[in-house]
Amino acid sequence: MWERLDHGAGRATRSEIRRMRAALVALVAAVPLALAAAASGLAVPRLGVDGGDPEPAIVRDDAGRVRNMTVWFRHRIVNDGWFPVTVSGVGLRADGVRLTEVRADDGRAFPLTIRPGGLVRVRLLAQIVDCERALAAVPELSLRAERWWGSQSAGPERRGNAGWEFGIESACDR
Repeated sequence: MWERLDHGAGRATRSEIRRMRAALVALVAAVPLALAAAASGLAVPRLGVDGGDPEPAIVRDDAGRVRNMTVWFRHRIVNDGWFPVTVSGVGLRADGVRLTEVRADDGRAFPLTIRPGGLVRVRLLAQIVDCERALAAVPELSLRAERWWGSQSAGPERRGNAGWEFGIESACDR
């Protein structure tokens, strides 16, 4: 009975072993390539943002009541990747704050292409709708980046104090 059993059953053939080795080598080579693509900004834009001093403006009516609270914020958007990034728009994730205007300091219109290591200066006009909600959470910028395969949202890395807390506090304390 023992002689009739197939002793090679369940074993991989030489060609199957070669294919598994090739697949393993391809997988091991793909991991560093994927990490390099992520680190270079090829897959996901590597954008950073820092800001300057905010400029609050309060509009009051004849009775002295506050009618409109706005703050201008200056930001520098920096491309930390190895590839150019085209920014087609800037948004704001905030509660109690509404982004009303975005413009580049040099007068260029969106979309703006930022070369590797380059930067673009923008000014954002934010209207404070509710001070209590606006002071509860720090607003976050959201950038819309265009790529050859489509567009994607990118949350830029914040560098230092972007001035949002101070600008909102300054406008709400007046």
